[in-house]
Amino acid sequence: MPTKIFLFYIVFLFLDFQALLTDEREKIIQNLNKVNSIKFNFVQTSNNISENGICFLEFPKKLKCVYFDKNQKVLIINNKTLAISQKRYKKTYYYSNVGSPFEKILDKKKLVSVLKTSKLKVNDKIIKLTSFDSHEQRLSIIFNKKNYSLLGWEAVDKFNNNISFFITIISTNEKIDSKEFKIPTLN
Repeated sequence: MPTKIFLFYIVFLFLDFQALLTDEREKIIQNLNKVNSIKFNFVQTSNNISENGICFLEFPKKLKCVYFDKNQKVLIINNKTLAISQKRYKKTYYYSNVGSPFEKILDKKKLVSVLKTSKLKVNDKIIKLTSFDSHEQRLSIIFNKKNYSLLGWEAVDKFNNNISFFITIISTNEKIDSKEFKIPTLN
């Protein structure tokens, strides 16, 4: 009889823990559904090099990041196109956004789908959801445990670089001029 009670207790704890994790996901999704745009400061680290700046994100599929560096780098994503300009050298490089981590992060429907199917880790400060795409590319999206706001993401890009992108939100749901997301013309 004590074995049955112990087994029942273990099953109950497991189901209770699963419900807690589902609740965390739902709270993140509910919070995300209230957000149309985010203005934030960022620190990006790739290959042990850190860069910082400010970004404007607008759902769906729009992002502009101005880097505080000597090259005056600006990254703009508008739908399927990603452009990186270096104003110092008057050069712009164009890439497809298709298949990149940004494709999932900047499209709220795809982001929610990723959140629903990702492996979830929770500690007292953050909630980290990790998924792998069909090419085994890892994407981890990180949220604040207290208010369920986006804190950043970690990804492996198509060149196998580990990239971390951590944000500090300045404001949400501010109107952003559509000109901010205009892809620069060819060089």
